[in-house]
Amino acid sequence: MNAVRGCRGLAMALLVAGCGQAAPPVPVTMPAPLARATVLPGDAVRLQVWRENDISGQYAVDDRGVITLPLLGEREVAGLAPADLHDRLIAEYREYLQNPSISVTVLRRITVLGAVGQPGLYQVDATISLSEALGMAGGITPAANANDIRVMRGEAVVQSGLDQALALGVVDIRSGDRIVVGEKNWIARNSGALLGSLVGAAAGITIALIR
Repeated sequence: MNAVRGCRGLAMALLVAGCGQAAPPVPVTMPAPLARATVLPGDAVRLQVWRENDISGQYAVDDRGVITLPLLGEREVAGLAPADLHDRLIAEYREYLQNPSISVTVLRRITVLGAVGQPGLYQVDATISLSEALGMAGGITPAANANDIRVMRGEAVVQSGLDQALALGVVDIRSGDRIVVGEKNWIARNSGALLGSLVGAAAGITIALIR
């Protein structure tokens, strides 16, 4: 009987270790409002002008925070919210177009790595949620640790323990950043099979002792 209790104790200890490996999410410090979804160097601006295919397109923001637009030439846009940029472009394009109808989307250039279906480089709308950005990369895999999602800038961790419901603008994601999804440890990934094996071993020991 002592041997049976020992096997059961070992199984429980391994399960506790596997379940306890995911630390609670680290509280997220919200960035300053200016950083939320505003245009930053390294971004792209997707411009759609109704019935004006020659003007519509995607335009890169250079390291000076400047884009070059058809008819308008160079315009400094760093720090502008999409709504402010929209209003400015409406006013400036009125000199060339009658009643222009314009939509503006700010795109971040990010890399998604780790336990996702399709790791790689993506351009994402700065207003979408973290879960939508992960969905573009194929979603998290069964091996993913949902409590270990980090934003890295260079070698530094900018945010960690992120909630997937957060908007990228709130996370302060920037072009060049990496979203990294960590993996569960070996015990957490294999706890079901491990428990089954240990229970089976315990049952075998019990039968042997009874005989």
